[in-house]
Amino acid sequence: MTRTITLGTLLAVTIGHCHCQELAKAPAFEVASITPCKPGTPEPPGEHAGMVQFTAPGGRFRASATTLKFLMEWAYDIQPSQHSAGPSWMDSDRYDIVAKAEGNATDRQQKLMVRTLLADRFGLMFHVEKKKLPVYIVSVGKTAPKLYPPKDEEIHSIHIMPQKDPDQKIASYHVVATRFSLTQLTDTFARQMGRVFVNETGLDGDFDFTLDLTPDENRPNPLDPSILITAMREQLGLSLKSQDAMVDFLVIDSAQKVTAGN
Repeated sequence: MTRTITLGTLLAVTIGHCHCQELAKAPAFEVASITPCKPGTPEPPGEHAGMVQFTAPGGRFRASATTLKFLMEWAYDIQPSQHSAGPSWMDSDRYDIVAKAEGNATDRQQKLMVRTLLADRFGLMFHVEKKKLPVYIVSVGKTAPKLYPPKDEEIHSIHIMPQKDPDQKIASYHVVATRFSLTQLTDTFARQMGRVFVNETGLDGDFDFTLDLTPDENRPNPLDPSILITAMREQLGLSLKSQDAMVDFLVIDSAQKVTAGN
């Protein structure tokens, strides 16, 4: 019995030690600097739509005038409706962040490194709960999806271009996406529509596609839900269904401002 207890104790210590080592190996940038922006610094272009590219080849990460709130949403792949408010400064104070990872670090790996950065430098702490929220379920429609493999030379991008009529009034918006995933597309629209999108298409990877959003007299907003639903069904072969669903919800427990020179 004594030997069993001793071995069990040693095993528990070994498991605990290994667990601590695993925690210590959480992905992290080699170097990172965080500089607070001046009060009143405007948001960067595309942030309101979630269309900000932080990572670059060579393991480079750069975030200009970003908030802790937006960076958290990016790192954890969540929408504004999927977390509590936290301290008010999380959505107003802006920071310039420059970091360097290993040269072959992927976007996904750098997101994990940003999570470590938020915990270490901003003291971000939260817990996850399940919450019922209105969502859009995205699935494959009755026709084959009109999504095409990206070309080798293409880069990840999305352009939303206004199309004008003869009177120079905006008649529609033409969306051109290259090397873009469905998750990235739905994240872009989710911010505009205030809904979480749940991808049940089974389609992974990056695609090229185009989408035209055409307003009318009754729906002047090109991101009107009914316009988007119709466009995704008729032009991309995807179906959107509105319903309530249980999703992960981050409850922010604490966060700390970063001072100059951190």
